[in-house]
Amino acid sequence: MNEPLLLHEETLKCPVCGNETYKVQLYLYEIPAEGKILIMVGECSSCGYRHRDVFPAEYKSPVRIELKVETEEDLETFVFRSSSADVELPELGIEVMAGALYQGVITTVRGLLETFLTGLGSNCGQKCDEIKEAMEGKKKFTLIIKDPSGLSYVLNRKVAVTPL
Repeated sequence: MNEPLLLHEETLKCPVCGNETYKVQLYLYEIPAEGKILIMVGECSSCGYRHRDVFPAEYKSPVRIELKVETEEDLETFVFRSSSADVELPELGIEVMAGALYQGVITTVRGLLETFLTGLGSNCGQKCDEIKEAMEGKKKFTLIIKDPSGLSYVLNRKVAVTPL
């Protein structure tokens, strides 16, 4: 299965604006050598509210994933982070803990950095400068993902995966 398979689609009441315009789609996707996952995508055509999440379609053991980001290629590494995963970038002083509003994401290492930069806002000073340097490949750092669901995945030959 190379393409996601649409399993279900329906329109519901939006949890933000209350209109019956919240379209939810559920996809089944298989990650080679990792297994099957469910991807839920919801978007309201009235207010623009969006929610995405990722769930295991199969049982997985809790994992700790570590990648030393040292090259431009490493920044383009595919990252699949579940909604239950904590993310740490120790050299950049970033630690994001999973919470009730935390969504699963499919992105790249650079995409994660962009998300953190956006989340910090425009007045973050030196922290933003460090993240920008990392995004440009000028600063090496370590990406650590701790996932009790075992669903998160980083697609890079250098990645170290250990039980959590």
